[in-house]
Amino acid sequence: MPRSPPIIHEEYDSDDWESESDGERSQDATGIAIPQLLPVPATLAKPGDSLCDTCKSLNLSAKRFVVFPSDNLKANKPDDPNMHLGLVVDIRRKSHCPFCRLVLRALGPNLPTMVDGKPVEVTMSWNTEGPIPDPNQPWHHIPQIRVLRPYAQKKGGGYFGGPNMLNMFPEITLLANDAPTPSKTFFLRLLNNQIDFAMVRNWLTMCETWHGGHCTSKADMLDKDLSDPATEIPSFRVIDVVDNCIIPAPNKCKYAVLSYVWGKIDPSTILRNLKNVVNELEKPGALVSEENYDRIPITIRDAMWVTRELGLRYLWVDSLCIVQDDSEQGGSKMQAIAKMGLVYGAAYITIIAGTGTDANAGLPGVHADSRGVDQAVEELLPGLRLGFKPKWQDHIPGATYFTRAWTFQEQQFSRRSLVFIGGQVVFRCMQTDQWREDVVFEERRSRYGSTARSARDTDDIGKYEGLLQSYSGLSITFESDIYHAFAGMIRFIQRELKANLVHGLADAYFDWSLLWTALAPQERRNWAPSWSWSGWKGQSWPHMWDWYSRSIARIRKAQRKRTWIIWYQRKAHDSEEYVRVWGPKKFSSAPSGPRNFYGAHVQDRFPFDCTQTLPTRRRLVAAPAYIEDTYNPAPGSGFLQFWTVSVTFKVGKSVSKETKRGPENTHIRAGIFGRDGREVGIAFVHPDWFKANISKSHEFILLCEGRDVRADNGRMDDEPGWKYKMMLIEWHGEWAERVSLGSIEKHDLTQALAPGPVWKEIILG
Repeated sequence: MPRSPPIIHEEYDSDDWESESDGERSQDATGIAIPQLLPVPATLAKPGDSLCDTCKSLNLSAKRFVVFPSDNLKANKPDDPNMHLGLVVDIRRKSHCPFCRLVLRALGPNLPTMVDGKPVEVTMSWNTEGPIPDPNQPWHHIPQIRVLRPYAQKKGGGYFGGPNMLNMFPEITLLANDAPTPSKTFFLRLLNNQIDFAMVRNWLTMCETWHGGHCTSKADMLDKDLSDPATEIPSFRVIDVVDNCIIPAPNKCKYAVLSYVWGKIDPSTILRNLKNVVNELEKPGALVSEENYDRIPITIRDAMWVTRELGLRYLWVDSLCIVQDDSEQGGSKMQAIAKMGLVYGAAYITIIAGTGTDANAGLPGVHADSRGVDQAVEELLPGLRLGFKPKWQDHIPGATYFTRAWTFQEQQFSRRSLVFIGGQVVFRCMQTDQWREDVVFEERRSRYGSTARSARDTDDIGKYEGLLQSYSGLSITFESDIYHAFAGMIRFIQRELKANLVHGLADAYFDWSLLWTALAPQERRNWAPSWSWSGWKGQSWPHMWDWYSRSIARIRKAQRKRTWIIWYQRKAHDSEEYVRVWGPKKFSSAPSGPRNFYGAHVQDRFPFDCTQTLPTRRRLVAAPAYIEDTYNPAPGSGFLQFWTVSVTFKVGKSVSKETKRGPENTHIRAGIFGRDGREVGIAFVHPDWFKANISKSHEFILLCEGRDVRADNGRMDDEPGWKYKMMLIEWHGEWAERVSLGSIEKHDLTQALAPGPVWKEIILG
């Protein structure tokens, strides 16, 4: 039998290190298994291979990839940052050079030879990798091995990028078999043609042993520990992968859950749990019967296989564990959807099908020769085999799974997950996301992530805004699911912000929540209100934290001073009833005088009467019906009715100089022009709208005071920098819709075109 890799020791003599070949499983001091290394195939070296002169001059050797104790290296310090490998077009010609081939594989299949008329060249530098002692600072590591990082740029300087163009920070390092050290940790491991599930089970043992309660406690998104969803979801069912049937979940069962993309599969062609078959599917063997097995999508069948391989008995999959036609109000389907966060948060592990476009894509590597991706390893010289260490995130661009709204929520609540992507499986938990098949990390030194997390910062609006920003850019098959697929995160936001969402916006921060923007043209989603991100297809950016502060406490205080609108929502189109969107618990207009929306004294800011704030009782005719705001305890119609300042400005081509800050906005940068012809502000608008409306006068409504950028001196509450934030609107009969946002200096309010600023009632849909 091949001998086992030795256990790493704190003290060792570098002169005694020798190259290791494969070995059988051993254990480290904590009992964690160290899988054997596969033997290196003799066919790795190709006939006619030889290093080119450029690559020979690099003088690569196995020892150069090791950080020796005598190096006394405490932190990563890149060296030789200007190792030029030449032009891409020339490197491609040197197909006989194994290192040139490896560099091209590492940079990605879409590496161009020319960009902006300039040839692309490749440069490389040495860097280090090693254990991360503090998961809260993942950018800090203890150097243990060296890696080569090639990167491409335009000749003469200038980086470039784009979707799917290059891999993210590619790394090349030594094959673990050739490591001249007792430790193989962080070096490359050869892959078999099928996943070694003994290795995967070992990861789970490592997580439980090394991370302890950090990964067994509830996910951050949950408001409580929950080991038994059946206590809150009476209809909770699971697949019994031993008896191959669907059963009511046993008390406190340990189960896996599948997160996958359904895709464009005809539901009538596959097996789903329906009212008329639910009893039949509970019979042992029902799922492997002749009439049912082939109708189960391949990804679900593979997930059942994985569940068994992990030593678990139960699996939850939506299409089989939720009765699909029990969707009426109060039905079991709606119960499950509303508690989806609990289903994923209580699972022992989530199986993520990150590959493919539908439920028949399967899980790569589960079965022999199903990986679909070859490992990039080359033999430069006998005993010197190098390989590309891909990051699983390199496969996210173009992966359907990571574009879907439902799967985003499922990821947020998972404590542990196995991600099947890029031809292999990656283990993620609350402490790490880098345990994968092709890298050795089972030794004691790789136990990064064992440090306790710092206390959660609860005074951070960025957590809420980050969820909305990510979720709003994802796709959804059924428009009616826009809030359902966000249900679990709504519960989190309600708890963290102590606010309800009104069609996706936090009611207790309503004025500033309305100030979201888009960096690229969006398509109107007519089944939700235009004033919310939910009314548009495409990513929205609610960057309150960026222009003001992350502090929830500071935001609450500032809103009281910087707002004036009393927000009401109509209950229904055919009703005259309206309700306040939100109100402070101690709100009162007497005896100390009128109060604003947040309970502060009303300021005398406009030179005209602004005392009218109650909506006029009226019914709307032919108004659209929006998706029900299901998770709001007092849902309205989605039509806001309120009073504010209305102004008219001319919109035309901007003549002011643009200040570059943050990511690029691909809308048209339109100028807002006042009565003296001066540009007083800008608004980013859809190119089609601009083309049809250039050089015309348009109505804006003042929303609140806000900032365009954060104060340089950090004094965000000082008066300089505060502007009037405005919404450009268009009327559709009795109600208006949002077009875009803009801002003007407060003193430029007098620049409004005739009849000047007026106090006006608005119905906004």
